[in-house]
Amino acid sequence: MEVPTQSADLQEQIITWKGEVDNVRSDLRAMRCRLEEMAPHQANHERMVQVEHFQNQFIRQLEVADEMFHDLKQSARSMGNGRPAIVHHDRPVDNYDALQDRMEMFHKLYSDLKGDFSRFESFR
Repeated sequence: MEVPTQSADLQEQIITWKGEVDNVRSDLRAMRCRLEEMAPHQANHERMVQVEHFQNQFIRQLEVADEMFHDLKQSARSMGNGRPAIVHHDRPVDNYDALQDRMEMFHKLYSDLKGDFSRFESFR
């Protein structure tokens, strides 16, 4: 993906990313609800281990999504008035390439989790 050169283009990209992250958060909440509905019907130990695994994965992925959404907001602020209010050295918000890399990894991890959960659901 090319790096947008205009501030308006960067702002538009960040708005798009925020929408994508928000959609992922909604999807994760829906998957968590489906898991909670399935859990009482899982009789064997191995399936219960998998239920717990997915519960943990959903919690962690929601945390990552919340961090990503927050950092995208900070990045938009950074472009608007010079510097972000809070700087996370482990999560750069003022570097477009770093944000793009993080979004790509975010999408990959979410896609993998969604696929794994879909396969788990299909073996009811």
